[in-house]
Amino acid sequence: MGSTSEKTYGSRVYNAEQMSTNVATFTGYVPITPETALVEYNTYIDELKANNTLIASAESDFSLAVDERQDQFSKSPTSLSKLLSPISSYVKAKFGKNSQEAEDIAALVNQIRGESTKKLKRSDDGEFVSNSHRSYGSQTQYLADLIATLEAFGLEYTPTNTSITVANLKLKLEELTQANTQVTTTYSVKKPLTDARITNYDVLSQRSQTIKESVKSQYGLQSSEYKLIKGYNI
Repeated sequence: MGSTSEKTYGSRVYNAEQMSTNVATFTGYVPITPETALVEYNTYIDELKANNTLIASAESDFSLAVDERQDQFSKSPTSLSKLLSPISSYVKAKFGKNSQEAEDIAALVNQIRGESTKKLKRSDDGEFVSNSHRSYGSQTQYLADLIATLEAFGLEYTPTNTSITVANLKLKLEELTQANTQVTTTYSVKKPLTDARITNYDVLSQRSQTIKESVKSQYGLQSSEYKLIKGYNI
């Protein structure tokens, strides 16, 4: 088995399985520690594979929640960002371009637009999530303020565009709040699993190295047994 530089979690589990299969053929192999006995080692591998399945599901749920939130805030035809211009245009037409009402709405619209998440970089998952939560949370709060301001206009604010009526904007606010909550919930499920996986794979690496040392000690540095397994990156 040649050495490989691929260090993904999937490849590491695969390499561990292959190494275990090889060691099982070694005549008289005796593990140095109980947890590196092949039965225990294989059980641990199975646990990691099961956890990987849980993590894949959690990551999928989180990604779907992130995509849904982006749709609600900026991508879909009825997203928050698509509603801002019609709201501003109606208020300007109704009250006048230079009216106090138009200025108040423009200020809130600018605050919402100023919280754009496009500038956020996903180089660090935790930082990205934290920053995006703050940004989307701010947009949601500014929308609530915007709705309160429009509601204060009373019957003066009665647009024919039903998507920007006060009633439907309140529904949109509920949708945005739910989208934020779903991202938070799915991330809260995903984060502990992915953090634990780092520790669990460190354990796998340590146990794998101990098995290699056992084989090297028992069969020798130049033995075919050790040469067969030493290149596995786990």
